[in-house]
Amino acid sequence: MYHGTPQSQAALLERQLMFLASLFEVVPLERLGEPGGRRRRVALTFDDGLRSNVTVAYPLLRKLRLPATFYVCPDLIDKRRWLWNHEVRARIATLDRDKFAALAEYFGAPAEREAFIEWMKRLDLASRRPVEQAVRRATRYFISTPAQHQSYDLASWDELARLDPAIITIGSHTLTHSILTSLTEAEAEHEIGESRRRIEARLQRPVNHFCYPNGDVNAFVVASTRRHYATAVSTVPGRVPPNYDPHYVPRWASASSLTHLARILYPWPRALLGRIGERTLGRFTASLRLISWRMRAISS
Repeated sequence: MYHGTPQSQAALLERQLMFLASLFEVVPLERLGEPGGRRRRVALTFDDGLRSNVTVAYPLLRKLRLPATFYVCPDLIDKRRWLWNHEVRARIATLDRDKFAALAEYFGAPAEREAFIEWMKRLDLASRRPVEQAVRRATRYFISTPAQHQSYDLASWDELARLDPAIITIGSHTLTHSILTSLTEAEAEHEIGESRRRIEARLQRPVNHFCYPNGDVNAFVVASTRRHYATAVSTVPGRVPPNYDPHYVPRWASASSLTHLARILYPWPRALLGRIGERTLGRFTASLRLISWRMRAISS
């Protein structure tokens, strides 16, 4: 499970992808449950539809010929808006401590910035919108920075349409990235079903995969997702077991280091991984990839 892929971390991302490809068969989501095969499988997913996935991750995926799924929010793309939590995070970062504390106290919310956002995620939609409006009023002179645009801008429809469908599958992340458990059943059904129809109309591609925003689900959300999609991914960490539920697929979050990623995904002894180290792992996987390419060239 990846989210933003900033240019500053492109080299690390490439090493991670090469490392995964050296140990696993990287497959599209729909192939995870296929029987047989000589290698264990892994699927790559990127949440939120951020432009950095198109500009940074996609060229690497195309270069390495690794399939992945990008989950997008069509209503936000249409309106050229950030995810609401990204906007709130950027805005409250500009408030001094006293102003932010006063805002949090007014709503009875935590006076720590990330805790404030997590608190907002637990509000129902009708309760969250007044908080968003209050944040905007408190930051009426907010001007987004180039760094924030690099982090939070979403890919456009034209950018998504240019992605090679043999590499990138487009999935839905709801219309607006609303926390589905905070909605009424009618609102949740609209976010889940209409997002698929909107993406398919825009891109003329089938949309069979779904991602639960923040990983939050209830019985109705899962049942609605089953009606509209072939798979849905969660934020619950873990390997995909035999006879898994395709509408509640576990995922490991991407790690900041190759050694951590290896410990999560491949059961090597911890002491050995500690001795190998980050730089050696990068060189090792690069060598594996080069050998693999040469062997394929010889065999063909």
